[in-house]
Amino acid sequence: MEKILHLSLKKLPFDVMVTGEKNQEFRKYSKWIYSRLFDKNGNIKNYDLVKFTNGYGKDKPYFICNFNGIKQANKNIHKEYSNGLVINDLTEIDYVINLGNIVEKGNLIKL
Repeated sequence: MEKILHLSLKKLPFDVMVTGEKNQEFRKYSKWIYSRLFDKNGNIKNYDLVKFTNGYGKDKPYFICNFNGIKQANKNIHKEYSNGLVINDLTEIDYVINLGNIVEKGNLIKL
């Protein structure tokens, strides 16, 4: 059975990640995210996949991608994406989740 990390995203990050443009998720340090990424002994948890959702309810948009590990963030990160999303306020205690190929998408709104 595959081990899946479940995370929710706001609309701007979701939109550039579901297309594959953004292949890293940046998370500010919190006890909650730490508990998802590390075990009680401080070892990195090993996941196979990451499932990202946007919104609430059973029909919320989602995509699933391969989990390629985590690392500490670099405070000098500055990234800009096609939809205006900017990443630039990280510190050394924040995390970068590296993502692989998208393996499934669902409940996406088609315009």
